[in-house]
Amino acid sequence: MLSADDRPALADIAPALRRAVSLDPRSLVRLRLGDERAVALVRLPFDVLVARTVPARRRDPIDVTVGVGAVLAWLDDETGTPPAPCDEQWHSARPPDHGWRRIETVPDHDLRPLVQGGARTLREAAEREGVPGAQPRAEVADALLDSVVLTVSDGERSAEVTLRALSALVRMAFLPRGGRVHVDVAGRWVRVVAEYGTVFLERGSPLALA
Repeated sequence: MLSADDRPALADIAPALRRAVSLDPRSLVRLRLGDERAVALVRLPFDVLVARTVPARRRDPIDVTVGVGAVLAWLDDETGTPPAPCDEQWHSARPPDHGWRRIETVPDHDLRPLVQGGARTLREAAEREGVPGAQPRAEVADALLDSVVLTVSDGERSAEVTLRALSALVRMAFLPRGGRVHVDVAGRWVRVVAEYGTVFLERGSPLALA
C-alpha cells in the first residue's frame, strides 16, 4: 500500500495523472515504486498505454493499482489516507522492463505535422457525416487512429507507429516543442519515448491481461 513517504515522487507524476483523468475520470494507474524510481502506467480511453517515470526512494518495492482520481485527491489532502488498491481491475498487459532496442530518433518538427494532419482528417470525416465540430463514428475514428503514420528502421528491424500513439504523446504533453522521441522495440512491443513520458504499443493484438 502507498504511504506518506511516496508523496514526493507521486507529486512529480501528478501533472500527467491530471491530464489522464481529464480524458477519463475513471482512469486507473498502475504504480511501481522501487529501484530508485516510480513508474506510473495508465491506459488512456483510446487504447494506448502511457507511462511517466520519476526518481523515487522506497525501501520495499511496491506494485499497486489505484484510481487516478483517488491518488490525486490523496495528494491534495495532506491529512488523507492513501487510496485503496484495486489490482483486480487492471486488465492491460505490462510492457517489458528490459530487452529494448533503439530503432530511430525522430525530431518534434517531423512528428507534430503528422498529429495535426490526423486531427484535420478526423474533423473532415465528421463534417462528411454532417456533424461539424463533433467526432466521426467510432469505427471511422478507430480506423484513422490505427493508421500507421510513421515507419522507422535501423536496417535490421523496423517499427510502425500509429496516429493513436503520436496523438497520445501530444495529448499527454510528453513531447516539448523542439524535443525529439526515440522509437524502440522489444518483442511484440513498440515504445515511443519522449522527454516527459512514454507511449507503448503492443503489435499484433490489443492490450490484454498479463
